[in-house]
Amino acid sequence: MGEESTQVQTVVQSKTKMAVAVGFLGLAAFAAGFAGIRTNIAKSDLLFEKSTVSTEGELNKFSITLKNAGSANVSTPFVLSIKIGENKNVIRNIKVLNPVSKDNKESYENLESENGSFDILVKNFNLARGQSTVITYWFVIPEDYDVDYLPFTYNWDSTNVVSEVSETNNTYKGKYNIVEMGLIKEKSFIEESTITDTSTSTTKVEQIDLITSTSTSSSVMVEQLPDLIIQDFTVSRTNYVGMRHFDIVLKNIGSIAAVRPTSMYQNLGTFAVQLYFISEDGSVSVSNKYFSSTINYSSLKLEPSAKLTISSDLQISDAIFNSYKKIKMKVDWLEGSIISIAPFAYPEKGYILESNEDNNELTKDLES
Repeated sequence: MGEESTQVQTVVQSKTKMAVAVGFLGLAAFAAGFAGIRTNIAKSDLLFEKSTVSTEGELNKFSITLKNAGSANVSTPFVLSIKIGENKNVIRNIKVLNPVSKDNKESYENLESENGSFDILVKNFNLARGQSTVITYWFVIPEDYDVDYLPFTYNWDSTNVVSEVSETNNTYKGKYNIVEMGLIKEKSFIEESTITDTSTSTTKVEQIDLITSTSTSSSVMVEQLPDLIIQDFTVSRTNYVGMRHFDIVLKNIGSIAAVRPTSMYQNLGTFAVQLYFISEDGSVSVSNKYFSSTINYSSLKLEPSAKLTISSDLQISDAIFNSYKKIKMKVDWLEGSIISIAPFAYPEKGYILESNEDNNELTKDLES
């Protein structure tokens, strides 16, 4: 009887030790998880904020604004890689303004590249949450550049030295139509000035270096981009139960044509419009319905000041119409499952880069 009692006691003691050990392991895992949460919170996040394109004197002027959207400061120098052009058609020389800080612009730098790729060590890297830095550069398109478009790619923190919330949102790319945007190409020309004295007339010939020249021209800088708006839309009943007819009028109020990007999903047509419903309390519901113009419309572009009407019937029940107060249309935008097969060419901007990305929608009262 005594032996049995001793045996039981040993087992109980062993279980107690195991429970304590498990308890310590649980606390350690909890502490590690908590530390991990704290680590995730205390991270920076470099994001694309905006870019601008204009001409200044005899040069094209480009800029990119990067913003720290994370909760920790960016305190490590990082590299901004810029690629301009592709294949044999590239930009080989740029003049860069890479400020040390917002108040200290310092001097310009002239960079050269054989393949159109430039690595810039960002000098204004001490960015607190919400702070931005702007890199500006100037160039001309070489005379031997023989295609009509100018692709570009920005890749910031390309060496991955900054600890960020997301490491997959550090690239921004696009393509500009050189002619439609009025971008400046290099040209061989001479500037003639005549010096006259009492006996002879002499012509002085000067070759102008567009890359290294600094223009003092006070020309107005105008960003050459399209701007799509929804001018109006109407919703009417049809002869079929639960079927409504939509007429949506798009207009390009920008300075150049709005061109459908080649990367856009082919079945979406030239211009896509998302449908939303708005409740009486102001809450917005994204519909799984969208509209698009025909894939063959006008060579896939809309010229400045031109309009386009998209007409379509949609199966939407009366119950849905009776549940909402307003309806909203947004051009150059798609939300929902369709976005997975048609990612935007420009993150948070849509498929087409515009001079104003905040005027793409129109809201009207819903008539049942």
